[in-house]
Amino acid sequence: MTKKYLIPLLSFLGMSAHLNAQSISGKVSNEQGKNISYVEVILSTGNNTFSAITDDNGLFSIKLPQKDSYTINFFLNGSKVYEATEEINGDLNKDFTIKAADVKEIKEISLTQKKKLVERKVDRIIFNVENSVSATGGTALDALKTTPLVRIQDETVSIVGKGEVLVMIDDRIQRMSPEDLSSLLKSIPSDNIQSIEVITTPPAKYDAQGDNGLINIRLKKAKANSWNANIGSSYTQKTYAGGALQGAFNYNYKRLSVQLSANTSSQRLRTTSDSRIYYPDELWITSLKNKSEDNNLGLGLGIDYKISDKWTTGVKYLGSFTKSTSSNNPFTTRMNEQTEVINSYISSGLDANNKPNMNSFNWYNSFKIDSSGTKITTDFDYFNYRKSDYSFFAGNELDNQRNVLPGSFFSATNTNMNHIENYSGKVDVEMPLDWMALSFGAKYTYTNTNNDLVVYDNKTGAPILDTQQSNIFNYKEHNEAIYVSGSKKLGEKWEAQAGLRLESTQTTGYSHNMNQTNKINYVKLFPTAYITYNPDDKNAFSINYSRRIRRPNFDYLNPFVVRTSPYYYSEGNPFLQPSIIDNLEFSYIRNQKWVSSVYYSQVSDFSQKLSILDQSTNITRSTPLNYANTYQIGISTYYNFNKWSWWNSFTGFNVNYQNVKSKIDAISSIDGYNAYIYSNNDFTLNKSKTTFFSVNYGLQLPGRYQIFHISTLNILDISMKFLLLDKKLTLTVTGQDLLNGQRSVITYESNGVKTDSQRYNDTRGFRISLSYKFGNKNLKSEQRKLGNEDERSRVK
Repeated sequence: MTKKYLIPLLSFLGMSAHLNAQSISGKVSNEQGKNISYVEVILSTGNNTFSAITDDNGLFSIKLPQKDSYTINFFLNGSKVYEATEEINGDLNKDFTIKAADVKEIKEISLTQKKKLVERKVDRIIFNVENSVSATGGTALDALKTTPLVRIQDETVSIVGKGEVLVMIDDRIQRMSPEDLSSLLKSIPSDNIQSIEVITTPPAKYDAQGDNGLINIRLKKAKANSWNANIGSSYTQKTYAGGALQGAFNYNYKRLSVQLSANTSSQRLRTTSDSRIYYPDELWITSLKNKSEDNNLGLGLGIDYKISDKWTTGVKYLGSFTKSTSSNNPFTTRMNEQTEVINSYISSGLDANNKPNMNSFNWYNSFKIDSSGTKITTDFDYFNYRKSDYSFFAGNELDNQRNVLPGSFFSATNTNMNHIENYSGKVDVEMPLDWMALSFGAKYTYTNTNNDLVVYDNKTGAPILDTQQSNIFNYKEHNEAIYVSGSKKLGEKWEAQAGLRLESTQTTGYSHNMNQTNKINYVKLFPTAYITYNPDDKNAFSINYSRRIRRPNFDYLNPFVVRTSPYYYSEGNPFLQPSIIDNLEFSYIRNQKWVSSVYYSQVSDFSQKLSILDQSTNITRSTPLNYANTYQIGISTYYNFNKWSWWNSFTGFNVNYQNVKSKIDAISSIDGYNAYIYSNNDFTLNKSKTTFFSVNYGLQLPGRYQIFHISTLNILDISMKFLLLDKKLTLTVTGQDLLNGQRSVITYESNGVKTDSQRYNDTRGFRISLSYKFGNKNLKSEQRKLGNEDERSRVK
């Protein structure tokens, strides 16, 4: 046993290597020459078995340890469709044909055999969450943390090497701030997720919104003529204890399919923050300890009905209800940096709470037009978001003996009601033609946002309405889009896909307090193009290009001014413009396991919320600005090691160079490098496949990201999963951030003033979870796509 696990461990550490001379590869197709994907290929000899699943082109490749006679079995949709014996001596490449007598034509594939943990397609990778060890028993946010190529830092979701991206749930973009998106993801149990798609180059069908890609979370559904349910609970211990309860029910019989889910969770956290501002005459050192509590409730309902063989309709509801509270006491020391003599202090306290509630409704229709595969889908969506914010702060300035300075008291109460409504409708047409696969469609979206900020000044001891800061702001946005996309095989080795999307946007923002109206109208074209070349079954090359847009968050356009001390305030920017992003990537894929890419991207009118420091007043203004054009070039590579059925490893690194060309005086142009290394590993520890072990590690090397320098950051998560009671009961124990290494120092400069900060988000802890399944435990079915793809990424 020791030897069995020592060999791969040494390989993982790079201390040994193993080269194999035997392999089998090939293509699986039917009698008409049509490639068949998702065929499970199993080779066996003696007590050893080796397996692979064919990709979208029907291709597979398996490395073998020795020369031998192997029994080959093909399984499709859970049924054996091919059996043969092959004598393998060296590398064998062969095409296989499945006869019609062995398998019926399957239009929608629903595998009962387990898919790979990670699958690779031309524009995305697919992480099958239901097969993951470390994601079990957690939330959607936990599942994203274990997804290859995805990083979660300070509640911001990003793709390694590509920066911040948008998140979709069943093809619907969640237009929310990072904080609200984090609350929504925490309300979705990971056990309700089938897969997570990391779409590095979204095709023209998807909205152009988003920097460099999209992440799509697909929720589970039931298999035809079956039902299943699961209930579960989890306990999490960080600084404080937290817990969650969840339940889900799936039913699919004849023409009716129903999905129900409900979950609730509660977690208290203790976060800390330390920052230094290096003014010319003073050093300001601020320490903050924050205690917060989040209570989440998530509800889901989906109903699909097959009216006829050609018409399916369905409705879906998703609700998220959150209550968050926090309290902290920032304390600032003002001192002479050279003499270390303390000049004065600033002491304050803050209590805040917010209640974001979201309700989303979708009505979906799918029409199969003819036997060639022509299909029309329609989506009509309504999204309603309400968030109430409350904050109270008070403080004083103190002398160097910590005595209160006369007249220095400051205090205010802020309340804000944010209400967003979104209506959208879209139609998509898929038309397989003899000479190409064609798709086209159109979409209309309307968003109406209202904010009502009320500020009371408490300096006199009694609340007085501050009419200068209180404000009402309304923002309306119309967006019309049309697109066309086509793909075609160019012989046996080449394939091309190209698309063009046109989006027209009209916005109107009105500030009641300022009696000011701002209108912005623009029309943009967004092309996409892919070319792939497969010289043989082991090698593939591709190049792709896409143009995308990042529209400002709704809250960024709000001109409200919110003060939290005499030395700090934040405000929106109604003149903020969208950013345009151009992406180019060249990739090489070896044996569907090793993927290497060289990529380039540039952003015009890059916008970001910045802290602008004033040396003369020591006041910090936080506001979003279109302040730069940015350029990035990088190299990314990863390898999926799955030679042995009991070990699956996904390991890679990313290195890039970034150049920020500033357009404002407050921020200097800057450039630099950054690098990230990661490895996700899943182990099956026994032959009955009831005990699993997972270890995930990530290392952020010190480097430059945009205008910020970030010090070393590392993450280590370890999990054990046990299947009990005939695999109906799942017990998972997870240790999170075991090295306590998510404490990086972030440094930047504004108006020549250096600032560095270090924040710890209470990430280290452990989680134990239980989940019990009953009904049919092997459920999967086709996933229908939903619309409303661009309505919630920019909500605050």
